[in-house]
Amino acid sequence: MIAPTRHRPVEIIGGGLAGLGLALGLRRVDVPVIVHEAGTYPRHRVCGEFITSLDDHTIETLGLGPLLQDARSAETVAWYRADRTTHRHRLPEPARCLSRFALDHRMAQALVTNDGELIENSRPTATPAEGRITATGRRPDLSAPWLGVKMHFTGLTLSDDLELHLGQQAYVGLTRIEGDRINVCGLFHRGNVRSKPPAAANPLDQQLRAAGLTTLAERLMSASADPASLCTVAGLNYRHERAAPESAPLGDHFALIPPFTGHGMTIALQSAALAVGPLQAWSRGERDWASTRREIAARHRRQLLPKLRRAQHLHGWLLTPKRQHLLAVLARRDLLPLRWVYGLLH
Repeated sequence: MIAPTRHRPVEIIGGGLAGLGLALGLRRVDVPVIVHEAGTYPRHRVCGEFITSLDDHTIETLGLGPLLQDARSAETVAWYRADRTTHRHRLPEPARCLSRFALDHRMAQALVTNDGELIENSRPTATPAEGRITATGRRPDLSAPWLGVKMHFTGLTLSDDLELHLGQQAYVGLTRIEGDRINVCGLFHRGNVRSKPPAAANPLDQQLRAAGLTTLAERLMSASADPASLCTVAGLNYRHERAAPESAPLGDHFALIPPFTGHGMTIALQSAALAVGPLQAWSRGERDWASTRREIAARHRRQLLPKLRRAQHLHGWLLTPKRQHLLAVLARRDLLPLRWVYGLLH
């Protein structure tokens, strides 16, 4: 009788969607995994909590079906500029809405249930090494002017499943998540507050008012905020700058997609699914580490990089008043090819 081959373990630095997703996918093919997470679960993260175009292959590869079963469905979108509705439309396909507080926790629990090793409050070195994957999220850029702010609210009525508000070098999304909560997440230019600092109740309120979104700020003031859900993140860089290939980057550590796409959570999970096959082969001793890294990188370039670049080119149209005005005019005349653009980005 031939003894079974002992699979080499994969070490994953970072327990966000990409890291946990990869770990779940590897456990489904009996690869030993160790995940290091700097914080603890459950925890809030800056995120639109809006999942678009998540394909069946990724769901199956990572075993996400049961974890997403009760996600809220979103089909309608309302765009606002200067506190006025400029356009309404239906998404080409329903999106899923679920908080990171819930989803990350479920994924972490599923990993432990499936005999994966999860180490919380762990910050090991990210030095490249054989069998080590870097999924530590965005690569901070102190020169980048963009920051994200997120907070949950109750007692807030939405006009549509998703509201997208355009402000001065800013935009904010509102969507329903579990428990009748509303996730409010915005991207802001830090220069807004420096140029005209307003009195504000919290960082989100401050950024909204500085971006000229006063009516939205007042709506939120009349709702009930969950202070524990308030998160901020700075140094967001949406230019694709290659990470060191030796680090085998996944998810946001590979590249950030602009949040207006509603595709960031999907990209993170797809990134994880792309890495499962090559890492399974490495774990079995069927390929060396250098070729494994190259294959993971090649899959990312082929399947993710094109839509990342298209999103980056379109991003500026949402951030400046003149371009926002042009978009609003085109939308009112039904001249925006939204389905075509959606297809390009997803």
